[in-house]
Amino acid sequence: MRDTTVAARYARALFIATERRQETERALEDLKGVLEVVRPGTRVASFLATPEVRLPDKRRALDGAFRGRALPIVAVFLDLLLRKKRLPEFPVVVTEFESLVETKQGIQRAEVVSAVPLTPPELERLHRELERTTRHHIRLTTRVEPELVGGAYVRIGDRVLDRSVHTLLGSIARQLYEVSV
Repeated sequence: MRDTTVAARYARALFIATERRQETERALEDLKGVLEVVRPGTRVASFLATPEVRLPDKRRALDGAFRGRALPIVAVFLDLLLRKKRLPEFPVVVTEFESLVETKQGIQRAEVVSAVPLTPPELERLHRELERTTRHHIRLTTRVEPELVGGAYVRIGDRVLDRSVHTLLGSIARQLYEVSV
């Protein structure tokens, strides 16, 4: 599991600054756009990561690329990440920033992990039930893990609703082990 502490701090600082300027939603759009340009593996990311290019040249290139195309605060933020050698953390910063924006909007993230892909009607029913139960808007993502054998589990924040066959079989095994005959 990846440590997101540093990225979360940068995201929180940017969130506070954009909230004061009432530019949070626009900043999120700009960050997502910039992420596509500087995503690891792209030519821009390689240029910014190479030690052969001097920092002032990298800063000028970033400034020229995003001036007028992104909010000034986003451009300054990118420059800060570049100077502090935190640009590799940028994708995680964007994810953390998006999470803060969703929290502000009353949206919770939920991940459903199932043994087989869920059908659209099953997903819709699960989505409706989660929103009804939590009384929040839910942004649902899915993942398939065949090791679960059957069933699924849902993670919402730090809560987990686990109804996987793998977990149920483990529970039965523990109960049988604890029974003395």
